[in-house]
Amino acid sequence: SAIIISPDQLDPVCHLSFVFSQSGRHNEALSTADKALGLDSEHPHPHDVKGLALIELGRTKEALGSFRRAIEIDPNFTSAYNNLGIGLMNLKEHEAAIKQFECVLQIDSQDAQAYNNLGLAFADTAKFVEAEAALVKAIEIAPDYAEAHFNHSRILLMCGNYEEGWRENEWRWQSPSFPSTWRSFSYPQWRGEPVTNKTVLVWSEQGIGDEIMFANPIPDLLADGAKLVLECGERLVPLFARSFQAATVVARCDPPDKRIRQAQIDYQTPMASLCSYYRNTRESFHGGSGSYLTADPIRKSELRARYAALGDEPVIGICWRSGNPIAGPERSASLDLWDGILSQPNCSFVSLQYGEVEEDLASVKERLGVKVYRDTDVKPLENAEDWFAQVAAMDLVISIDNSTIQVSGSQGIPTWTLLSYLPEWRFGMQGKEHDWHSSIRVYRQPSTGDWQSVFSEVIPDFADWLRVYP
Repeated sequence: SAIIISPDQLDPVCHLSFVFSQSGRHNEALSTADKALGLDSEHPHPHDVKGLALIELGRTKEALGSFRRAIEIDPNFTSAYNNLGIGLMNLKEHEAAIKQFECVLQIDSQDAQAYNNLGLAFADTAKFVEAEAALVKAIEIAPDYAEAHFNHSRILLMCGNYEEGWRENEWRWQSPSFPSTWRSFSYPQWRGEPVTNKTVLVWSEQGIGDEIMFANPIPDLLADGAKLVLECGERLVPLFARSFQAATVVARCDPPDKRIRQAQIDYQTPMASLCSYYRNTRESFHGGSGSYLTADPIRKSELRARYAALGDEPVIGICWRSGNPIAGPERSASLDLWDGILSQPNCSFVSLQYGEVEEDLASVKERLGVKVYRDTDVKPLENAEDWFAQVAAMDLVISIDNSTIQVSGSQGIPTWTLLSYLPEWRFGMQGKEHDWHSSIRVYRQPSTGDWQSVFSEVIPDFADWLRVYP
């Protein structure tokens, strides 16, 4: 409307481009930025919003030129410095990014966004003390800055400060980068009140791997006497119903399943928020058996018999690739690195990898003469029951960090996880153990991209494991 009233006014056109970028309408953002440049190419704002549109379109190197042009026009234009730093972070040029955020703070020492971005850049280089200090400063300047609180929570959780980390993590619902949406139930939110004989609705959030992991405290809630109604992704309903037999388990849908309304709910809570009360110290993770989900026993037996036919030897499930669109390449360990594992005698290998794998497996067969069995009847992305039963049929799982390890760890299956240098917050930065799953052993890159060191440790351990296997 402002543009219609004043078509030659620059600011509304720039703001419209920005809003298009924030709304995912990136081509419109770019064309609108070009219109702004047509109005005034010697103002920094059009170059800045054009850079934002180019970043969202995956044209990051072009975007850097736009941000630099904005800074050239106005050396005090802090938005362009911030956005230039973000673009450099996307290109993994973290030290250069840090310099841009520091430029902002030299111009404006109270720029909370610059401190937030600086915290992220430090975190991406594993400088967690500096990262936390920057994020705390952002929050001091802007106490309601949800994104800074959410980023701070991940640093705290990475460092094992669970109590404060979960408290900060509650800001996730106000953070634009958080992928889930709040379920607008009218029931009071549970905040740690006694639950004996109270009916508690727990609803899942985030992706399937997160649903599996954040189900970890549910046995504690049931042990405290809660009557549980659990809403989760449809694929997990049979699994959760089998594993938590005292609960009413329903699929997440809109409008919500009528059994929720009929249950006379006393409290409701998102699943991850259970951790604030049941997983707020490292010791609190280690109280149970380590296994809390149960695969279909009949399907597990069927698959176990199928894999036993491969040979009278242990069955090893392997997974080497992550489908994460951002961190996937760093987490993935190309199958040609696995030769020292796959060439070990007296064991059978089963691919647990989802997606297209035929070319990878054919390469192993040609290179080593080893056949990694792929069960085409099991489709992990479609059927969670088969997925859990297949993993439960393994004697050992060796996998990079993807949802497979949540499936194996939640069932107590021995699992060796191969981690990139900067893993997700849930692994921390040190140690061979994994708080969430006691059956997981962790192998860590000592530096970015160094898979050779990981496999040089795993290969002799695997040979030793085979020698003592019953």
